Amino acid sequence: MTSYAHWTLQITFFFKKKRGGGGSPHFYRRFEPGLLHCSTMQISALLNVLRSLQRVKMDIKQGPVSSKLAPPESVKGMVQLNRDAFTKVVKVPAVRIAKCDIGKTQKALKPLFLKLAKLKPVVEMNDSSSEKSQCLILLDPDKLRDDNLSQDKKLQLQNLGLDIDNPEMFEVELSYNNWTLSDIMRAILPSDQDSVSTFTQIGHIAHLNLKEETLPYKHLIGEIIIDKIPSVKTVVNKIGAIDNTFRVFQMDLLAGEENYITQIREHGCAFELDFSKVYWNSRLGTEHAKLTDLIEKGSVVYDVFAGIGPFAVPLAKKKLCTVFANDLNPSSFEYLKKNMDLNKLANRTIKAYNLDGREFIKSVVKSHIIDRIRSAVAEANKALSPEANGVSSELEESDIPVQASIETTRTTAEKQAIPHSYIIMNLPALAVEFLDSFTSLLQDMPADLKVPDMLEPFLPHVFCYTFSPKNYLTEDFQSRVEMILGQPLPDPLGVRLVRNVAPNKEMVCLSFKLWPNLVLGLSEEKEHVDIQEDVVDADVCKEPESKKLKL
Repeated sequence: MTSYAHWTLQITFFFKKKRGGGGSPHFYRRFEPGLLHCSTMQISALLNVLRSLQRVKMDIKQGPVSSKLAPPESVKGMVQLNRDAFTKVVKVPAVRIAKCDIGKTQKALKPLFLKLAKLKPVVEMNDSSSEKSQCLILLDPDKLRDDNLSQDKKLQLQNLGLDIDNPEMFEVELSYNNWTLSDIMRAILPSDQDSVSTFTQIGHIAHLNLKEETLPYKHLIGEIIIDKIPSVKTVVNKIGAIDNTFRVFQMDLLAGEENYITQIREHGCAFELDFSKVYWNSRLGTEHAKLTDLIEKGSVVYDVFAGIGPFAVPLAKKKLCTVFANDLNPSSFEYLKKNMDLNKLANRTIKAYNLDGREFIKSVVKSHIIDRIRSAVAEANKALSPEANGVSSELEESDIPVQASIETTRTTAEKQAIPHSYIIMNLPALAVEFLDSFTSLLQDMPADLKVPDMLEPFLPHVFCYTFSPKNYLTEDFQSRVEMILGQPLPDPLGVRLVRNVAPNKEMVCLSFKLWPNLVLGLSEEKEHVDIQEDVVDADVCKEPESKKLKL
């Protein structure tokens, strides 16, 4: 659907300084008057591109350093890391400042500082009697270019004793430690291969997905990452696609410890996992938070492909949901239980299962829905009991009108605000194929519970993740889902872009609510016939007038 809005979207990208140093990128969105014509899918795609920048662990804050300050050209093509080969002496402009004046001049010069890792831009002069009272402020030669400076700034620098056209130059020795990860990669890799795929960090593990042409440099890349990111102790490269039942992939250890058990925190929850045995994707952190925020507090959630609990744990911990979490992978099942303990979640909050997804739906989900309905009916019948209404207990329970029971069940449900219920199916490669499990799911439940009006409020809303080609239309998704379910959807299918996986591959979330005819295995025509048969049966069962008790 295309939406129109009289706004212009302006994206601002900045780095927020964290306590203790370091920074992370943040985005603010500001809307200004204008005309924006775009689809919701396009907006979501744009935001996903921006979010992806937040996950880049290379130094995206700074561009490439000046060619004068870049690592030596001799390191190009290096396949075995030689840190000493990066040592280089360069000449940079600087200004002499009296130590007593450093405070008032530092502010004016700060934008022009030479900024390299582990290099202080303000240094003391040699310890000679004539220079003891002075210090040097090292400046970036690129920032001193005439076209970068305003007239006021030039005048200010001249007043500080800096001759812009012929600045005083000083030698500085640079080494491997003075360059960022991206500087080193750019210097070593051939110019047509100077970009390494974005990698993600899972605890102490850096996970790469290197292109084939970069593989000759894989071990060198691993060493550099460990050098430049202190929190990384293990670097692995993904080998092949995820094509097995448990969603794990083969990996090649590039550098560091062969230790794949790690702990991470995501949105206030702690998770432990063995990265070699379970599936975890840090790029889905935004989606985990988004769905957790969407689901109402106190809801009932059935997580069919729960993994180690990225949805189940925050839903139970933050939203106080009752969660039924399942995963076929025994290792995921064990870490799910461990993560329940890590987050102090009792077994009554999350119930963990190690079943096939289809079996989980047809046993656990089915029986719990029926139990919820049965409990509501029992409450309704209790409200309609003779004792509750001051009527003689000699009346048979069967004398209670069925329609009244249904209406009371619905009324009771509304009064008690029946918790919302949801089914999460996060297995994008296969989840859609499991949707047929909902067709006729409740067909064999007790006949007295097969009342659509009574059933409807207990049926869950489904969130099903899948992959699709780029620009796949909503109508295409709807046709595919309806074909699998065997029935047309009563309401339009919800389709939301989650993220771009590859140039022509996207991950999307499909959403719809289960409806009575689907789970009871009724088509609209069959439902009409059943109603007519019920009416006929009721007429046949009526006693003749002559046989009625006369008073």
